Amino acid sequence: MEIGSLVNERSDKLDNAFGHFMTLVVQTMRRDFPVLSIFVDSEGRGFCGLSNSSPFETASALYRFGKEEAEEMREAFSDFFGDAELTFQRAIFQTPLKLYFLSYYGNERLLKREILKDSLRGKEYFRLPELIDGELIDICIKNYRRWLEFPYGEVFIFPVQNVLKIAFGLPKSERNIDKSVVMELSRLFRSEVTRKYGTLRIASVTPDMRIDRPVATVFEIDLVRAREILPALPHLYEFYCGCVERTLASMVDQIENYFPLKKRGE
Repeated sequence: MEIGSLVNERSDKLDNAFGHFMTLVVQTMRRDFPVLSIFVDSEGRGFCGLSNSSPFETASALYRFGKEEAEEMREAFSDFFGDAELTFQRAIFQTPLKLYFLSYYGNERLLKREILKDSLRGKEYFRLPELIDGELIDICIKNYRRWLEFPYGEVFIFPVQNVLKIAFGLPKSERNIDKSVVMELSRLFRSEVTRKYGTLRIASVTPDMRIDRPVATVFEIDLVRAREILPALPHLYEFYCGCVERTLASMVDQIENYFPLKKRGE
């Protein structure tokens, strides 16, 4: 059965006011690589798109089909994903997809139609690839939803849609300080940094990030600024850790030497 015919089969149950795509979504089992999706309309026209997010996270899936495990499908995508374990899932999605693409190719007439629809809505979902080159795609792949280890701690990189979330882990410290204190200082650091430097914005941890350890603070940047920010990330995180450490050291020193009341036993 041709994939587009599945849309026609259910046409009597689909809202004709919207377009629909039969979609095959391919992801790594570990969710550590951008998502590859193949979209086919009722006329059999299609395109393939690479994105940071899954259409299951952004679009309305009207019908879902069982996860595919066919060996021939794994072989077909092995050149792109390598030896990674893959998952395949089909669904009929209702447009608009509301999905930012890193890259896409396929039926030109279909793509021109979708680009025009986006433009009429004032959206840029299909326009993002105009700003994305091979270097940025490589940055997404290399840092996709991964922890980066630094001498002073670790940072989690989370590309989602057209932005990059940067989560700072707690700084390594020999001080016996409650982590809530560090988090409060981190919020102050983030507030001051984002107020003065518009490239970095305030963000938060969301369930889709699947973070299993404490996070001190979260920033967000436009994906297209990644080549500017990520090379500086080791120095930025070191600077942040230094700010926290110096603030704690100053407070401890002030209390130790200048607190206006006498110590116990004096």
